[in-house]
Amino acid sequence: ERPDPACVPDEDQGPHWSCRNFSIPSPGHDCDSRWDKYWIGLDGLQDGASSEGQLRHDVNQYLRRFIDTSSTSLLSKEIRDRWATKDIRFLFGSGDTVHCNVGACSNLCAAMLTGKNRLQRGLNFMGYLKRLFPGYQPVWGIYHGGHSAILAYSSDYFTAWAIEEDCTPEGVDPYASGALVKCCKDLVKTYGLHGTGWNHYICKPASL
Repeated sequence: ERPDPACVPDEDQGPHWSCRNFSIPSPGHDCDSRWDKYWIGLDGLQDGASSEGQLRHDVNQYLRRFIDTSSTSLLSKEIRDRWATKDIRFLFGSGDTVHCNVGACSNLCAAMLTGKNRLQRGLNFMGYLKRLFPGYQPVWGIYHGGHSAILAYSSDYFTAWAIEEDCTPEGVDPYASGALVKCCKDLVKTYGLHGTGWNHYICKPASL
């Protein structure tokens, strides 16, 4: 399913936007029946749907090691079932609202069905997860700023989610010893943000 047309207005609706209505795109508005093709959706990952050398074929070869990929319905169900067991967090920028037709994000037909800017797409997805998994509450936060990795990883949300209270040994004062900062740098490297500049910006003591 995709957000109803009313959930993807051209105008920026801001960080308090939400969508509750989703449906299968109707003929004439379904991107020539490609609205759910991978990478926007999951169609095309089933066995025999792609040829060697294509991205979908490579993904199929990986997935079939773990789940049943004989049909789109079986594959989709297994992915959904596994998703519901994961601890996944989302971060969105309050100003990440540049229209995708400008070139800030994908303006392919199937992508535009999900939203007209990154923030809108993310918030629509939060609404869809609630619909897909009754009782499920996605964990997400909005930091002040646009599409910026630095702002995202230096936000209070990332600090709270990534740096656990037991990060330093028991009895050690993290601020006096610098142990918490070291732990933060280790976590930053785990997330693939290598470099002194990243570590200093994200792990400076004043932000912890």
